[in-house]
Amino acid sequence: MEAYMIDTKIYTFLKVAQYRNYTKAATELNLTQPAVTQHIKKLEEYYNCRLINIDGKSVKLTKQGKLLYNYAKFQVANEEQLINQIKKVETPIKIGATLSIADYYLPNYLSSYLSNYDELLYVTVKNTESIIKMLLNNELYCAFIEGIFDKSLFKHYEFCNTKFLPVARKGHPLEGQNVTLSDIHKYPLILREKGSGTREIFENYLYQKNDSLLSASKIYEISSFGIMKKMIKNSNAISFMYEEVARQEVERGELCNLSIENYSIQRPLYFIYPNDSLMKAKNELFYKKMMQ
Repeated sequence: MEAYMIDTKIYTFLKVAQYRNYTKAATELNLTQPAVTQHIKKLEEYYNCRLINIDGKSVKLTKQGKLLYNYAKFQVANEEQLINQIKKVETPIKIGATLSIADYYLPNYLSSYLSNYDELLYVTVKNTESIIKMLLNNELYCAFIEGIFDKSLFKHYEFCNTKFLPVARKGHPLEGQNVTLSDIHKYPLILREKGSGTREIFENYLYQKNDSLLSASKIYEISSFGIMKKMIKNSNAISFMYEEVARQEVERGELCNLSIENYSIQRPLYFIYPNDSLMKAKNELFYKKMMQ
């Protein structure tokens, strides 16, 4: 039986009217014949009139039954039209992305995807902590994130692997030297806000070296990479960011990557969605198409 919202008793009535036979209607609807009889009885009680006359094996609609039949057919047609219209209204894929990924990694992937597939995308850009919360609150279908997250809660794919590098202005006093963390701490440090993936990676690195942000001479918190890079160009401040974030400025000779003793951080960037997501199939298909 069709899965519509119109009362099932109406569908039973329509099938009886169509076949002029209770047994055939019952078979079509996967109901027992007594159930079909009960449906018709309930309708007649509701409308307070006789809808069907049975004379031996003959099943005929009364005048009132014909009125209901025409009305019901009209409502079914309306609902079918509504369902078709609803299906045509495309729901955008709600995607989250952290700032580094959204500005410097995702555009190439999405440009290729949108050139091949006519689908609506809605992209929200926030820090890692905020994106994770939105995923768990079902505000996003999936996300592209950096940083550290609880892998037991999410289906995850590594879509890219990139270097996490110290960045300073071209001509910085530490450029060209093999320096230590102590040397880095002598200069102002520019970091993203708390909750960002890049900050968490750097803090975790310091922790592994028995160090912390408390060692820094001064810390500036900036949520925009554009502002961060401009500040670095015009001062002796140092920051840490993914290779692609400062690639163009390094190639133009405006910024440089510093060399720190025994420093090497290579980080995966992830596509994730909650394990219990109802949008699993749609997320998987989107990721597969995007990575083609």
